[in-house]
Amino acid sequence: MPKTKQAFYPTERLDPGKRTGLVFCGMGGPDGPAAVQPFLRNLFSDPAILPVPRLLSPLVGQLMSMRRAPKARKRYLQVSPDGVTPQLATTLDQAQTVARILSENGTSCIGGMAMRYWHPFPEETLGDLINRGAEQFILVPTYPQYSCATTGSTLKFVLDALKPGIPVHVMHEWPDLLGMLDVFAETSTKALQGFARQGLNPETCALLFVAHSLPRKMVDQGDPYLEQTQCTVKAVQRKIQASLATDGLESWAQLATGVSQPLLTFQSRVGPIKWLGPSVIETVRKLAAGGCRHLHVQPVSFTCEHVETLLELDVELKDIATTAGIKTFSRGQALNLQSSWLNSLAAELQRRSFKPEVSVR
Repeated sequence: MPKTKQAFYPTERLDPGKRTGLVFCGMGGPDGPAAVQPFLRNLFSDPAILPVPRLLSPLVGQLMSMRRAPKARKRYLQVSPDGVTPQLATTLDQAQTVARILSENGTSCIGGMAMRYWHPFPEETLGDLINRGAEQFILVPTYPQYSCATTGSTLKFVLDALKPGIPVHVMHEWPDLLGMLDVFAETSTKALQGFARQGLNPETCALLFVAHSLPRKMVDQGDPYLEQTQCTVKAVQRKIQASLATDGLESWAQLATGVSQPLLTFQSRVGPIKWLGPSVIETVRKLAAGGCRHLHVQPVSFTCEHVETLLELDVELKDIATTAGIKTFSRGQALNLQSSWLNSLAAELQRRSFKPEVSVR
């Protein structure tokens, strides 16, 4: 079977003297209960998400959205009273914050967001930024680890909306961005330190990483998502181990599950096809059966909180863990508006995106 190569899109070094539109690109989510079904229809109609024959994709998208919309609508209302996914506001704040950091360091920049499956669509965002003076663009996926199903599909969708000839720099992936690693490591380290300082037996404590799953077929065809996710997890774990050793907890940490050797699990499978595993639910139940009573879960593929963290992890997984016998359940934050990752991203964009006349001070 031929390997699927990563789709690197044309990337230019931009002119630091021109105004730049910084666009955070994601899958998006419903901006109200009425948007749930069309959002799901667009999502499930994309063959990059569900690898079915292209001629069947529209029908599959329509049928799956009709079947799933009532339940999904209730789920979004559980995490937000108005049914609006919270990731929209956070993503816009992130883009505008990074744009402000770049501007403060000498590069005129304005931020916006463009979504793949629901508003704001690229045409809306790009048109607004051009009207505000943007002459060139940086595209940043809201997924740290590259996958053809997420980053690849989204970037192509945004690039197709750009008029030919407009300079654009694409940041395809950032699985080892220092500020991101720091955020994930800090929250996990604090949780483990808390377990140790309570005098808990380390053999009853565990650290579990969780990422969004992906159809196994895509990885088998060469999609780099799994490898990059493993890279992120290993880097975060090294930081956690170093911090615990500095605090004199190295011996304790060696006996806690998932600290000396990382445990990577996956969530959010859709449909009957084979997805990356093991699932986070199966793993939590196995940990509990093996004596784990204190668990910290750290997601590593989300830039902001949304239904998959606020509901799938904070509510549903916690209930499963508690029922299985786990007494302490904590969940590490997504990146959100943490300054360490936003400053790190701004510095990396300055280094990668512009001609070398300007550097971050």
